[in-house]
Amino acid sequence: MTSSITRSLYAAFIALTFSLSLLPSAKAAFIDPAGYNIESIIPAPPQPGTEQYRIDTGFLKDARATSTQGQIDRAMTASHDSVWDYAESLGSWLNSRDLPKTTALFKEVDQETKQAIEIAKHYFTRSRPLYWRETGDPEKSNGYSYPSGHTTRAFVWAVLLSDAFPDMTKEIHRQAREKAWYRVILGRHFPADVRAGKIYGKFLAQQFLKSPEFQKEWPDVVAEMRAARKKATAHA
Repeated sequence: MTSSITRSLYAAFIALTFSLSLLPSAKAAFIDPAGYNIESIIPAPPQPGTEQYRIDTGFLKDARATSTQGQIDRAMTASHDSVWDYAESLGSWLNSRDLPKTTALFKEVDQETKQAIEIAKHYFTRSRPLYWRETGDPEKSNGYSYPSGHTTRAFVWAVLLSDAFPDMTKEIHRQAREKAWYRVILGRHFPADVRAGKIYGKFLAQQFLKSPEFQKEWPDVVAEMRAARKKATAHA
């Protein structure tokens, strides 16, 4: 009974999402999250009472218990995330002030990624960790836990930036993994949530890269970023 209600609510959510996507807009969307088969992209989260659930909650408890104050402080800072955070890996030239084409494109990417995240969360309807719900964490989020939205975004940005700067892939993805683990350290997500976010983020990034509408803009954005990096390197 509960499963059928959940699926009905999900169907209603998808219908609403699709209707909103039909509203007039200035440009065509890059991707169509409402058309994805979510379970073919990411597996269902561990269910209470299973060994996988015990392991998942155990890792969350251990991460909370062993985290340092420095890690918690960095995690709190990373909660207010954006693609510009990757200036840590790429350099201070990566900023919204100097990159208008990049700023405009990633604004659209973020909007469509958010839509995709909400669709997935409403499909699985996994509750947030008990720690997060009991402490009244000030971070605003009344949504579901699976997949992690922060992690999904982190890997969308990481894959796209790595496409533009393949020589920096290792550093970029290291930062994405750190962003993901911070969500567990703060008790806002289970480890399975961030694993799913990593899978989903990589999938969405590939959908962007395959999108004809995205490819109309991406080469100019890459050129803008590479020119900024070259200029910054020349003046270093």
